[in-house]
Amino acid sequence: MNRIMQSATAVAVAGLMTGCETTGLSPREFSGLNYPGYILSLQTDGTNAPSPKPVLPVHLAVAQIGETAPPQTMLDDLKAPPNLIASVVGLPLPAEAGSSFGFKRDNQAAGDYSSRVKAVCHLAQAVGADYVFLIGGNVDSWTKENSLSMFDLTLVGGWIVPGTKISIEGKGAGTLIEVATGRPVFFVNAECKASALSPDFLSAGKTTDLRVQVRDELAKKLSERLQKELVGKK
Repeated sequence: MNRIMQSATAVAVAGLMTGCETTGLSPREFSGLNYPGYILSLQTDGTNAPSPKPVLPVHLAVAQIGETAPPQTMLDDLKAPPNLIASVVGLPLPAEAGSSFGFKRDNQAAGDYSSRVKAVCHLAQAVGADYVFLIGGNVDSWTKENSLSMFDLTLVGGWIVPGTKISIEGKGAGTLIEVATGRPVFFVNAECKASALSPDFLSAGKTTDLRVQVRDELAKKLSERLQKELVGKK
């Protein structure tokens, strides 16, 4: 009886324990080189005058922080309305300094947002783009074991009564940047949540799958927000 009580107590305590992890919209977008840093480095003219409205259809370049290219599904979605976007090209914006734009691999270079934005704009000009759509964000994940986690001790029990709940919450953001001036034109945001039950011994893989699902959904929503904003700029 004492062993049963001890096991029940341990399970109850486990139900209060949580594990948390935060990554970027890309797994390679990290705290030293992230979306807010890029956006706060953008050029402004010191006035409250709005940026000029885009002349539609626009020629667009897309760059995702931490990636050699944005998701192909996102580029395909943006190509759909030719009356808004005449052409779309993906550009690299890797998180590691010293890769595509020749930065030295040190902390100072990693935080040199302004130079990176200029490099992306110059590259966009070279491929005939009028604007760069820069995207980033963060994905938070956490797990919580409930009172059923005691059944995870067996493979069959883990499948029938999974004792771990996985929760994911993602926030994505994008900024349309005028290539000629490096000025922001407008900002869009998106949110997405997902959750699932899993046996404890499979929770790591399930968490990864949910993160991918949330990132894909955020990319789709950012594409839709961009298109909606362009329609409003007509």
